[in-house]
Amino acid sequence: MWDLDTIVRENNRAAVDGMMRGLMVEEVQQPMPEVWPLTALASKLMAGPPLISEVCSLLGNIDSEKAFLELIRVLFPEHEERIMREPRNLRVYKFGYLFAEKYYPLPLNTSCATRDLIHGMPVELMGMSYSAYHDLDVRRGYLLLLSLVIYPYEGDWRDEEDDMVPFDPVQIKPAGKFKPSATDINWVRDMVNTLAVNGVWVAPMGFSMVKVGENKILLTRAKDTPEVRETIRRTLICAERAGIDAAFSSSGRTSEEKVNGAKIPILNMVKEIVGGEISKSIFQAGWVPGELHRITDDTRYSGVADFADWVCSSTGCVLLDSSYDKVEYIEGWSEPVFQWTRRNVLTLTEQWPKVQQIRGNIDKLVEWLEADLINNFRELLEFILKGNPKNVVDIHRDSYDALDYICELDIEVEGEDENDDD
Repeated sequence: MWDLDTIVRENNRAAVDGMMRGLMVEEVQQPMPEVWPLTALASKLMAGPPLISEVCSLLGNIDSEKAFLELIRVLFPEHEERIMREPRNLRVYKFGYLFAEKYYPLPLNTSCATRDLIHGMPVELMGMSYSAYHDLDVRRGYLLLLSLVIYPYEGDWRDEEDDMVPFDPVQIKPAGKFKPSATDINWVRDMVNTLAVNGVWVAPMGFSMVKVGENKILLTRAKDTPEVRETIRRTLICAERAGIDAAFSSSGRTSEEKVNGAKIPILNMVKEIVGGEISKSIFQAGWVPGELHRITDDTRYSGVADFADWVCSSTGCVLLDSSYDKVEYIEGWSEPVFQWTRRNVLTLTEQWPKVQQIRGNIDKLVEWLEADLINNFRELLEFILKGNPKNVVDIHRDSYDALDYICELDIEVEGEDENDDD
């Protein structure tokens, strides 16, 4: 059996999940109702004197209740009585409903607890993150549109981290003549003898080797730099002279190969969706957002440019340009804590109409694409190719710098004094 609070909470969560599953901008951006049905029912069923636990909870949260009241007086003092006359478990719902009427809708998953609301301003960041781009766990209409847009993370340090060994150690061209001394050979032999089987030797300069047998080492990871290449070459020479069997793992990709091939997984998935005849016409590098605006603005395909702006974090809207890997976190917290500041409220309120417009344009185009993936994508691609048949616009962008995309909202950070901005 479940208690009443659990039933109410699960009902509310199911309602939110049902809305979100629609993936329709009209559904996920509507203001929350004044109250959820089962929440209202719960208040009617809670008859009789208050529980001792409820009284204790109220006394323990007296500071939160005071802060909640102060927040109401700052945001909409005209509704103070309307909110505070509600049962305590309905006040946050009423707060969210009135907030949506005056400012913009708070996220549908906003907690109903006063303490949680006061702790941090509910904000749902919707930007395209680095991990989301590479995971490609998105609907098919999004995949088709991603194939048309330039790779947004060119120059990002995460692309510069080479996986495994991005070169063939046997084919390293020597930087100069190297003749190992007896000291060099003995050092490598002693290092290998010191390691237990499966022990790892991690070189600070950027490579690692694993002892996979009594007299065998395996080069498993390496940075793609001249210094690392030369050091590995010399180590392998010393290992050979010491009678140690040295091998290396399958070669990974260099940084350049990663950037050039960042869109290959997307193009391969698009090929599976629409076929090779259509996908081969897509420029691998993709189009820059500005060029897609020139080609598609004021046409039925205008959502393409809005999608490109979203992918490249250039919509001009905080909620669409920022993701959770672009905000600061307090150590130990799994989520960022946004401050209840006037600047945050006014910024998001001012940008909300544009957020709705961009999301609406994207959703409309994606729904149209998914109605007939092959024929509609062919039509869209042909239209873009007519507007720029040779992709003549320079696609090069300055190297991606995450500092240029840090979320501009006021956020609690480690050691920061409480913000006095009302």
